[in-house]
Amino acid sequence: MTVKKYKSGLTVIVERNAALRSVTAGIMVGAGSAYETPENNGISHFIEHMQFKGTDKRTAENIVSEFDRAGSVYNAFTGKEYTCYYFKSIDEKVRDCFDVLADLYLNSTFNTAELDRERKVIIEEINMSKDEPDGVCYDVLYKTAFGANSLGMEILGTKDNVSRFCKADILDYKKRNYIASNTVVAFVGNITEAAATDLVEEYMGELTAAPYAAPPALLPQPFLSGYGEFIRDYEQSEISIAYPSFALGDDRSATQSALDCILGNGMSSRLFQRLREKMGLVYSVYTSPWLGKTNGMFSVCANVNACNIESSLGAIKNEIDALCADGVTDDETEKAKMQLKVTALFGKENPMNYMLALMRRRVILGTDYNLDELLEKIERITASDINALARELFAAPATIAYAGKKPPVAVDKAYYNG
Repeated sequence: MTVKKYKSGLTVIVERNAALRSVTAGIMVGAGSAYETPENNGISHFIEHMQFKGTDKRTAENIVSEFDRAGSVYNAFTGKEYTCYYFKSIDEKVRDCFDVLADLYLNSTFNTAELDRERKVIIEEINMSKDEPDGVCYDVLYKTAFGANSLGMEILGTKDNVSRFCKADILDYKKRNYIASNTVVAFVGNITEAAATDLVEEYMGELTAAPYAAPPALLPQPFLSGYGEFIRDYEQSEISIAYPSFALGDDRSATQSALDCILGNGMSSRLFQRLREKMGLVYSVYTSPWLGKTNGMFSVCANVNACNIESSLGAIKNEIDALCADGVTDDETEKAKMQLKVTALFGKENPMNYMLALMRRRVILGTDYNLDELLEKIERITASDINALARELFAAPATIAYAGKKPPVAVDKAYYNG
């Protein structure tokens, strides 16, 4: 892997793999809902949509037509702390595709007619997002955990905001966030460093030559214990129980990943074996660590029938209490370490996943993803490390979220009485 950083702050990462005949390329910017305010919540996602709606030299139809003519896979997504635009093409078409990607990233025109059409599409997306209890529970969880702070806001934003965003709002947000020092470009596949940097300098010269400006800051936000719910007549209900964790750069992140493997990641995990295999209470139950720039969260999620809510909550709490009281075994630790090693190594063999890992690390932390260092950290994990971390994490008051039919019990009380 090679990394080039321009004086402007723009970073280019190249991971060459000559065994492939493809190139996966992406542009990631440190702009997501965590950088928004209640007044502009949803604008990061709105911009992601609008970037594909036309530039000075391409119409919306031209953009997708040129990608399709190259036979490429292309898309974009918005998260809490970043937005990513990407494509995957055969190596002989990477220039054509990168030309389009850089153009839509830098030169979108935000035509008024296109704005009005796309805001209708996004409002429909917001409506659709309420149809799935797991996604709704995710939003309720973050709102309950972080309240009115930006991490508590939904990525899609509000209908009111989406209905009134105008070109001036978009240009103001892009001016502050879509800057060179806040942008990372990555290439993974059959491309040399020289060829990749030539493409960046040719099609993104505006950013390579820009004066340096500091990227927007994100401050830690308080984690609030409590309970939140969204009541709707879903066939299944979703429960999430979250504990405050730490940010991405913490040295204990690999240890937390091992805890994740043992407690709830996979079919042999304690929660899956207890709640699904032995008790038949749920179809899915899993743990989900999230590590961001300034905050982290370790959550347990379960998809349950309303009649099984109390039993499921009790079983989850019992498993967490047992883990804290008795600890994990050396055998569980070694199995978790092997799972983490395999996941890391397999991840490098998937160009898209590896590219996203490279960009995410650089955008959030300003450092490089180092597979060898990660493998060394995994190898050093001990059962004692996991036990100490589990007792620390689960000692804090939890935040609990529920989405589903009106529950037959008080969900938060049922959990703590479990």
